[in-house]
Amino acid sequence: MSDNNDVQIFSFLTNEPANLDYSIFQLNLFLNGEEPNKPYKIDYHVLLMSYHLWGGRDLDEFCQKQTVSYFLMNPSNDSAEAREAFCLEIREFLLGM
Repeated sequence: MSDNNDVQIFSFLTNEPANLDYSIFQLNLFLNGEEPNKPYKIDYHVLLMSYHLWGGRDLDEFCQKQTVSYFLMNPSNDSAEAREAFCLEIREFLLGM
């Protein structure tokens, strides 16, 4: 048996090292930017109702599904960095409840 338990954390960002620096830069701009400049808008009331109906199961799965759903409905604003920022923001909000 191996004690080497590699845990992979899900991310919408690319795994390509050449583009990763730019992706992280863009992600930081979204996370630290002003609300009107973000490529998404979070309705926290709807988010809380959805999470309540979800039943409090796997938080990461909920955040990923919410992110994919949001950008399927708003494809003009979609990018890997926007998805990652959206997912991180709703996860952080729900963890802080």
